[in-house]
Amino acid sequence: MITTRKQFVSALMVSLLYFSWMYFKIEVRLDHLISYACFAFLYFYNEKTRMFFFAMCPFIIYITVYDSLRAFPNYMFNAVHIEDLYILEKQFFGVFFNGHLITLNEFFAHHQHAVLDLISGVSYMTWVPMPLGYAMYLYFTGRKNLYINMAFLFVLTNLIGFFVYYLYPAAPPWYIDVYGFEFFPDTACVASRLGNFDNLVGWPIFKTFYSGNANVFAAVPSLHAANPVTCLLASFQLKNRILSAVFFLVTCGMWFGAIYGNHHYFIDVLSGALVALVAFFVIQVLLRRTPVNQYLLRYERII
Repeated sequence: MITTRKQFVSALMVSLLYFSWMYFKIEVRLDHLISYACFAFLYFYNEKTRMFFFAMCPFIIYITVYDSLRAFPNYMFNAVHIEDLYILEKQFFGVFFNGHLITLNEFFAHHQHAVLDLISGVSYMTWVPMPLGYAMYLYFTGRKNLYINMAFLFVLTNLIGFFVYYLYPAAPPWYIDVYGFEFFPDTACVASRLGNFDNLVGWPIFKTFYSGNANVFAAVPSLHAANPVTCLLASFQLKNRILSAVFFLVTCGMWFGAIYGNHHYFIDVLSGALVALVAFFVIQVLLRRTPVNQYLLRYERII
């Protein structure tokens, strides 16, 4: 396929902006180069791969924004909530154990089991792969309008979550176990009890993932809890009960894993679900049922 001069110049300008941003504000890593090579191939190879490149643009935006969070730590903009969030969690969702009111996270600290480690670990790994996989299924089966709904729902859910991170920086439950209620800005993220899953499978999956986490103080809302909800909500439009049932079970597993793995309170999980519902409303009502929908239809034609 012949690339026009305008298309080449546009790609060159975007590339320069991307690498300038990464070089001066973050860092250029090997995964950036590999991702860029893959997307450049899609853009230049032929017409079909270019259509797929444009289809992937919402996810490219998501990845770039998520990676950029590390350049602007949210604790620089607002105070981090540690003890007050812990007290709030106990007040609304605490349980009594041995005569003491404790959080669900603390309760599971006394009730750990290899089966629960396995359930929480497997569920937690579906965080992004499941929404991305479902979106790809919709795209390659020709349901491009539903693909757009799913892709935009996923990205908007996460962008709203990122915005809340800066309004309400919050420490995860494991932070209190390690540091107490004192704030330490340069804290490194840890796998916490998800490390039990690593020990089961003999591979440092979560240890590796959390070593590169872009933001430690980003417990509220739980986007791990929100992302499977986006799949569940989007699946209702496909009207496939079996698929919806699978997404519901994975959502339950994810919510359990978030709390059992000591990375989120139940408040975090509920706020994540709320963010997904808000994003779903925006997509279905404010975009699909307003003049904005004409731009979504144009986008559908180019992917």
